[in-house]
Amino acid sequence: MTRPKLLSAGLAAAAAMLFSQNGAAQEIIPLQIPQDFNLVGLGVFSVPDYYGSDDYEARAAPLVRYAWSDTQYVQLIGPELRANVVPYRTDLRAGPLIRFRQRRDDDVSDSVVKHMRPVASATEIGAFLDYHMPLEPGRPLHKIVFSADIVGNTTGVYSGPSGNIRATYVYPFAQGLFGKPLLGTLGFGLFFASDHFNDRYFGIHGADVALFPQRAGRAYKAEGGLTSIKIPFSLTSQVDPKWLVTVAGRYERLLGDAADSPVVKDRGDENQWIIGVAASYLF
Repeated sequence: MTRPKLLSAGLAAAAAMLFSQNGAAQEIIPLQIPQDFNLVGLGVFSVPDYYGSDDYEARAAPLVRYAWSDTQYVQLIGPELRANVVPYRTDLRAGPLIRFRQRRDDDVSDSVVKHMRPVASATEIGAFLDYHMPLEPGRPLHKIVFSADIVGNTTGVYSGPSGNIRATYVYPFAQGLFGKPLLGTLGFGLFFASDHFNDRYFGIHGADVALFPQRAGRAYKAEGGLTSIKIPFSLTSQVDPKWLVTVAGRYERLLGDAADSPVVKDRGDENQWIIGVAASYLF
């Protein structure tokens, strides 16, 4: 296996860092995964304990990839399973995805939010599309990846679609780190959600209104649309012929009704961070 292929596999470990959140919108780093090998990995990272929280907790996410042809594969990254079903092409990847969202209940740190009515766990089904645009001949890992995904909830937690559009710059450092290959990524994305999605996670209704006396008995309805911007980043190094280590994170800024919600503005923070490390084994 060549060095560029090993480096590209490390992006999958970076994605593991950015996929799992407790009851939050999921994010994927556009990534280059070669078509001729399998891997398994694990990430450990710090995430908000609910979407919009200013309290953080440690979480782990698995990473598994299995290819059944030179170009087609299935991969599990944290709470998301997706399959590339596009044959013969390495620049275009598309297919179905299944995503799981954690519930929000009394297992959060905030003394008010923990007494709100729970938001049940949700299963989402949809599709993704990635396009890899090379920037330099002879260096396939130097590129920009344009991505989009859209999902809908299948368990009745909310109605309407949610989805992401994003671009990620991928750069292989020529000098590496301590003589080891080094790959960096920096992205920018937009997250959109339906009215019902945002009202479910950021609205205040019914008995919950009494928990926010500053509302003077008024409910808070959160409308959908552009919900946040996201800036993911990562550094991946091949530390051994069979092992890669990734340090990765993501900054997310909540916008509009999500940021203005008392669940966020009074009890949490519109600035959301994920930071952690992941390792993957190639086989």
